[in-house]
Formats: sequence, C-alpha cells, structure tokens
Amino acid sequence: MRIRGLGLLPILALVAACSSESEEPAAPALTFHEVMKDKVDKNADELWDISNAAIGDAAGIDPTKMTDERWAQIEAKAIAVQQAALEIATMDPLIVAKPGVKISDEGIPGGHTAAMVQERFDKEPQKLRDLANALARHMGDLTTAARAHDAATAGPLIDQLDGVCESCHLEFWYPDQKALVEEILGKQS
Repeated sequence: MRIRGLGLLPILALVAACSSESEEPAAPALTFHEVMKDKVDKNADELWDISNAAIGDAAGIDPTKMTDERWAQIEAKAIAVQQAALEIATMDPLIVAKPGVKISDEGIPGGHTAAMVQERFDKEPQKLRDLANALARHMGDLTTAARAHDAATAGPLIDQLDGVCESCHLEFWYPDQKALVEEILGKQS
C-alpha cells in the first residue's frame, strides 16, 4: 500500500504545479488617462445628460421632472465618478498614459503631451491626489442628495461639477491658461 501511495506523489505534484501556473497574471494598472476617459468623463457626461433633461424654468433641477429612476441614475453615476476619483487619488505610481497614447488636446495648438502632464504630476503628486479627493467628496455629497431626492442640493452640486473638474485641469492639463481663466473670473465677480 505504501508503494501505491508513493506513486501518487508525482501526480499530485504535477497537478499542484499546473494549478499554480494557470493563475492569470494581474491586469496592468490603469493609467490616469484611462480612468479619466473611461470612468470619470463617461459617467460625468451621462450624469449631465440625466440632469439636463430635468432642468426647469429657474435653471435648476425641477423636482417634478425627476423620477425615482432618474434619481437612481444620478446616484449611480455620482458613485461611479466618486470611485474613479478615489482610484486616481490612490494611484501609485501616477502614470498619465501608456507610451504612444495621445491624450486629449495633444497635437492641437495649446494642447499638451502626456509627457508634459506627467512632468507636472511628478512635481506635485499630492496636489493631484488632493484634487481627486475633492472630486470624490463632491460626488459623495451628490450621492447623498440623490438618495434624498433633494433637487435643491443636487442641482447646484451638478452645476459645480465642471468647476471641480476644471480646478484640476488648470493645474495639470493646461496650466498656461490658468491666469487667463482667473482674470476672466475676476472680471465677472
């Protein structure tokens, strides 16, 4: 009997080796560009589409144009953007894009390359993480408002979303336009 049991050892070792080799390698980490394009931008655009359909005469969300389904959609999109922002805030390392991938506005006058943005990320990674966390908090507030069906709170939060996004864009994507934007905003005040 002992001899039979010993004969199984090579087979068991082979099975164990095969099972450990069949584990799939971990997926490569997403880049900042991929998270922004596929998660933040996509969900934010869909969120605006949902809320724009419910804008009333006073330019805010008209609660009479909202349904439980629309509130649930806003909540889901806010959560998706929040999760993506938290993903950005915890990226380590912060990689703008994979080699050879063009980012938004690259190749047009005033546009910046991934290498230019990467240089800014490398200089101030904590600032980028802080801005991503600010976006996550903003979306958390919107999630709370959507769950409560609170149009008076949700409307301004959705309106302010573009500014929250722009604060990061002006720091890292096109900082050479920051002074111009601040000048225009200063004249409007």
